[in-house]
Amino acid sequence: MILNMPNPTTTVTLTVLALLSLTATFLAFVRLRRPQGSGRIRKLQYSLTGLCLAGAVLLMGYRAVFVTHGWRPLSAHLEGLLLIAALFAAVFLFVRRGGIKGLSVFALPIFTLMLAWAICASRWTYEPFTAQSMWRIAHLAGVYLGTLFFCLAAVSGGMYLYVHRSLRKRRDPTTTPAMASLEAIESLNIRSATVGFALLTLGMVTGLIIVTAQDRTKLGVGWWYSPKTVLSAVAWLSYALVMNVRFATAFRGRRAAWLSIAGLALLLAVFGVVQSLPDLPRPQEDQMVWRPTGAMSAQRPVVSPTANRGMHR
Repeated sequence: MILNMPNPTTTVTLTVLALLSLTATFLAFVRLRRPQGSGRIRKLQYSLTGLCLAGAVLLMGYRAVFVTHGWRPLSAHLEGLLLIAALFAAVFLFVRRGGIKGLSVFALPIFTLMLAWAICASRWTYEPFTAQSMWRIAHLAGVYLGTLFFCLAAVSGGMYLYVHRSLRKRRDPTTTPAMASLEAIESLNIRSATVGFALLTLGMVTGLIIVTAQDRTKLGVGWWYSPKTVLSAVAWLSYALVMNVRFATAFRGRRAAWLSIAGLALLLAVFGVVQSLPDLPRPQEDQMVWRPTGAMSAQRPVVSPTANRGMHR
């Protein structure tokens, strides 16, 4: 049984993890400004990042045993944020060991943002998802795991822009930290966008199946051009361009990097729209009800304001 209420232990733990991640982010920027003699700072930064990763995994285990009592994959938006935060930290730590140096200074701010968003999802906007079918699980997995790789693509895009700018200004190598080559960063960008594009396509297709399987009277007029649908389609098209930059020279380099960042911003806007915008109006035929006085009158049925909310709360 999932409790539809804030859990103080979860909120406090997330706050501590966010503060540790913020400290690691500050240390990463210190290393960026002072690359010489930053060995101890680097060790402390990665120790704090590893501690945040372990804390996120343990928090998921705690919620599985003591909060949700029978954890289901992606049972609430909070679990989804914890999942992509933990996987994101593990991925960028692994990628760094693979030769992409300097990635943490661009990845840690997004990791901190994920933890801060999880605090909001735990304290103020926590609400479990509805009963899950296989289509719903596939939809949520595609959306959240796709977001994970889009975050990595946006990070590599930001790193590409920074390295490109440094090379154009011909900065002194002794005053700048060691960074990966533009070719390696662009390759990471394209690969991340490709995997994320495939997962987002899975999420959109399964979401369309779920929506069209519902009763037409519950969808309302204009559901297909709602802000959520339009922003999702634009984000999908942005990553389709990034994924195919190897075949289109007009979208290589800086343009692909900007597209990756814009695509993530659009995807985050989709989450924000689902959380904040009111439901679309659903036309219902007036129903005639019998009043105690014997008079007939038209009365519109009462509809719960949360009956047709989005799935990413």
